[in-house]
Amino acid sequence: MYIAGSDFDGTLNRGGVSERDRDAIHRFRQAGNLFGLVTGRDYWMYETLRHENIEFDFVLALNGAMAIREDGSYHYFEAAPNTDNCIGAIAAFLGENYRTWLSTVLDRERHTFATDPSFNRDSTLLPSEAAKLTAFTQMNTAFRSDEDARNAVAQINTRWGHAVNALQNGTCVDIPPAGVDKGTGIARYASIVGVPDDNIYCIGDNMNDMAMITRFHGCAVANARKEVKAAAEFTFDSVGALLDHILALEKPEKLKK
Repeated sequence: MYIAGSDFDGTLNRGGVSERDRDAIHRFRQAGNLFGLVTGRDYWMYETLRHENIEFDFVLALNGAMAIREDGSYHYFEAAPNTDNCIGAIAAFLGENYRTWLSTVLDRERHTFATDPSFNRDSTLLPSEAAKLTAFTQMNTAFRSDEDARNAVAQINTRWGHAVNALQNGTCVDIPPAGVDKGTGIARYASIVGVPDDNIYCIGDNMNDMAMITRFHGCAVANARKEVKAAAEFTFDSVGALLDHILALEKPEKLKK
C-alpha cells in the first residue's frame, strides 16, 4: 500500500481539477492505496473536496497541524499554547513592519488581528486583544511581494521559532506550531495507518511543500517554483501522472531523475 499526498492550490487545483487527475485518483484508491490532500488551507478544505466530488482518504490541513478522515472526523489536530502571547506579538510585528494582518485558527474558530482598527476582515481585533486566546492551530498572513514574505518568514522564525514555524506559501505565510510542517504531518498520518516511509510519495509546487518533498519521495508539478523542482526527485506534468507512475512500479523503489 502506498500513500500519495498532494498539495491542492497550484498542484491538484490548477484552474480546477482535471478529469485525468480525477480518474487517476480513483484508480489509485481502487488499487488499495491512500490518496489525500496536504494543504495550508483549514478544515473547510474537507468541505470543498466533498462539494467538488474529489475522492480522498485523508486531508492534512493547516500544513499538517490537522488530520481529517474521509467522514470529516479528526485523526488529530494541534492546539498549541499561545506561549508568551506570541499571537499578539507577531500580529503587532506584522502590522508595524508590513502593514498587514494576522489571522489565527484554533480547530475551526478563526480570529483576525490588525494594527489598524478600521481594517475590515471577518471580526477584526487589535493585537492587544490576542492575549485572551490561549491556543492556536495555525496563523496566516499575506504580503505585497514574494520578497516581503520571505523576509518575514526569516524574522518570525528568528524571534518566535520556539513557538511557531513560519512557512512561505507564495506571497502568503502560514504559521503552524513549532515542529509542524507538511512532512511531519504525513509522517504522523503514516504511522497511524501503518505505511512505511519508502511507500510515501508527495507532490507540490510551493515553498511550504518543501518539508514533505525532501522527507519522502518528493515530486514537483511542472509549474512549481524552481526551488521546489530542484529539491524534487522528479517533475510530473500533473498529479495523475505521478499516481500512474506509482501504479506502474513493481516494487517501492526511489524515483530516478
